[in-house]
Amino acid sequence: MSEGDDGPGRVLAADDVKETGSGPAFSGPQRWAVLAAFALLVAFRLPKAWVHGRFQDEEAAVFLAYAWHFPWADALFRPFAGYWNLAGSAISVLTVWLVRSGVLPLEQAPYLTMSIALAAQLMPAALILTGKAPWLTRRIAVIAALLIIGTLPATEEIFFNILHIQFHFALCVALILALDVPTRRRARIGYGVLLFLGPLCGPGSIVLLPLFALRAAIDGGRGRAVQLAVLAAGSAIQLLLFFGSSSLRGHVADPATLAAAMFVRLIALPLLGVGLTNWVANAIHGSELAGGNLWWGAAAAAIVLFTALLAIAARRRDGAVWLVLSALALATVSLGFGIVIVNPADVFSVVEGERYNFLPLALLGLAIIALWTRPGFKGKSACAVLGTVMLLNGAIAYRKPAPAFADGPAWPTEVAAWRANHDHPLAVWPRPWTADLSDKSRACSPTTPDLARSDDPRYCESGWIAAFYRRN
Repeated sequence: MSEGDDGPGRVLAADDVKETGSGPAFSGPQRWAVLAAFALLVAFRLPKAWVHGRFQDEEAAVFLAYAWHFPWADALFRPFAGYWNLAGSAISVLTVWLVRSGVLPLEQAPYLTMSIALAAQLMPAALILTGKAPWLTRRIAVIAALLIIGTLPATEEIFFNILHIQFHFALCVALILALDVPTRRRARIGYGVLLFLGPLCGPGSIVLLPLFALRAAIDGGRGRAVQLAVLAAGSAIQLLLFFGSSSLRGHVADPATLAAAMFVRLIALPLLGVGLTNWVANAIHGSELAGGNLWWGAAAAAIVLFTALLAIAARRRDGAVWLVLSALALATVSLGFGIVIVNPADVFSVVEGERYNFLPLALLGLAIIALWTRPGFKGKSACAVLGTVMLLNGAIAYRKPAPAFADGPAWPTEVAAWRANHDHPLAVWPRPWTADLSDKSRACSPTTPDLARSDDPRYCESGWIAAFYRRN
């Protein structure tokens, strides 16, 4: 089969993999075409968001509303929920400034934030298309990688909204870890910008810092050392100046519960899809509550399977081992004590906290592709089957997005009601959350031990926390 026969519609097969050196899979114009196709794939996963104009939950209810009511410097440098989200804060401040200056009608504001977030979501795809690594030299491997990160089930929460740019930057950081150090100066600078910004937008990128230190020690060379230094600089700013505790986080899961949750979110979900996984998750959680053995079995299965995958990936010093290590590190930290927990069952539910599914699932999918392309690897057929199943479940999820994110209120209609009465709370996706863009600003009070009692607006962290407890 010639390389020109590769395409997105082909099913992965073990005999497709040949050593092709380290040359790019696509030419320059072809990369732009593939990136444009990926942008359309991502944008049309939630088409009604573009029809109605969408702010998603904290985008407007917290970040935009806070920027609306407080001076720009306060809004820009405010840590929220335990860390500084530079992307969410800076773009919110920009949006408010453009609206107040008359440059951007409030009715069109969601299209600015959605477009910027979509551009950020294209960054991992751009790295996959332009980065150099043995596992990215085949066209079918590149296409499969893009399809996996664009169609993962139960991940719609992180699609084109500024609050979750942090997850796409963290994916970029993990990809840089797994890619060769670029030789061109412009590419090195671009990698450096992503490595510096990633930790400033969220803690996910910081989790990968020890892995960068490990790879720099193993590989040696100035390139890896510089990458480590840049990531460390961004991490230091976040940790020393902004990072703190949050009363909704820090609920440390015991090892068995963590392993069982990883079985549900990282094994069952990509292989069974959302519907069957929800059934499995309910059974496992019920077993835990009843003192049964099913959840112990799920925990043991996760430990055995991930240990085996890591052992296989570590047999060669290629991208696979770094992708697997990144996936496991991020899943352990986020599900172990980073996830926002109000109801203990949420850790098992793949539709609660969908954002915590995205990074480990994407990285495990990419690791499977990296193993599939590994010359001489005897498990290529198994990787082909796993990759194909992931793609099929992704296609099903693409056609049937979660109802909470598939549709919602029309922002121009909400703005029209607000123009008639500035006290009108503007409905955002998903319901029932709203954004307070009234003419009255209220100071935010500190959080208290009784988390549900605060009557602060939701743009205050105390009010945001209380809303979770009132909802449950």
